[in-house]
Amino acid sequence: MFRMHTRKIRRSIALLLGTGLSLAVAPQLHAADVSAPAPNASAKEQILPGKIVYAQLTTPHLDKAKAFYGSLLGWTFKDVTVSKGRYTQAIVNGRPVAGLVERPNMVAHGDPLWLPFISVQDVRAAANAAKVWGGHILFKPQKVIGRGDESVISDPQGGLFAALRSATGDTPDDTTPPQQGEWVWNALLTSKPYEAAGFYQKLFGYQVEAVPDAKRGSAYLLESQSITRATINPLPSRLPDGAHARWMNFVQVDNVGATAQKAVELGGKVLVQPHPDRQDTIIAILADPSGAAFGVMEWHDTTVPGDAK
Repeated sequence: MFRMHTRKIRRSIALLLGTGLSLAVAPQLHAADVSAPAPNASAKEQILPGKIVYAQLTTPHLDKAKAFYGSLLGWTFKDVTVSKGRYTQAIVNGRPVAGLVERPNMVAHGDPLWLPFISVQDVRAAANAAKVWGGHILFKPQKVIGRGDESVISDPQGGLFAALRSATGDTPDDTTPPQQGEWVWNALLTSKPYEAAGFYQKLFGYQVEAVPDAKRGSAYLLESQSITRATINPLPSRLPDGAHARWMNFVQVDNVGATAQKAVELGGKVLVQPHPDRQDTIIAILADPSGAAFGVMEWHDTTVPGDAK
């Protein structure tokens, strides 16, 4: 699952992404009928609206994806029997961090991509609200065995995400620093940051704050439970007019430069070269061999003695 850390840490990496991606939007995206993250007894079915709790990769080549992410990030995998197709869970430190679903006919299901799952109290209500505020429902609300209620939604600018009410509750927020292979940050790139902030606020009850050093109306922080969950940033100017919004999820790695080089050796691509960002971070944007884009980040918690600077 996504590791959510303290407010101080999350806010300090919230000012990200002047990056450019040529990522197409999936016209027909369907969630897999699969098991979600392993049940968490301590959660006691606690729902944390607005928390990004899971990510799912849709890919035409599951075996290639497993080989790529396993070698690159150290993920191990647990295959899950499903009613149709193939599905596996990615595991880090004994916990599931992602699902990978195979769709051999990607023409019918859209381009390969990573889909974030955002927690919500009532999926049907969120889907109805999304339609009212200009979104589109790509996968209507329904119960998925082992996962809970979910719906795949496009925001008004084309950003794709899934709304989820987990059947087992959301894992409590973690205050420990992220480790290699764990998701560390989330960002929405969109042509209309102000409108997008309002849309997600209405759906998930986010507290919205303007990024302090950004141009007025250009970037926002999304917070829930007093924790920064994501940032909204403008699309890079080098993208063509009318480019769709897209969510970008970042994985913590020990060395961004080495990870980017290895991604190329494994058949992937570097879409945005490694570069320093705010608060002592280094980031890059990569694509796996099938073209699904994701970010990698070196985040060093400078408050912990002995961490690298």
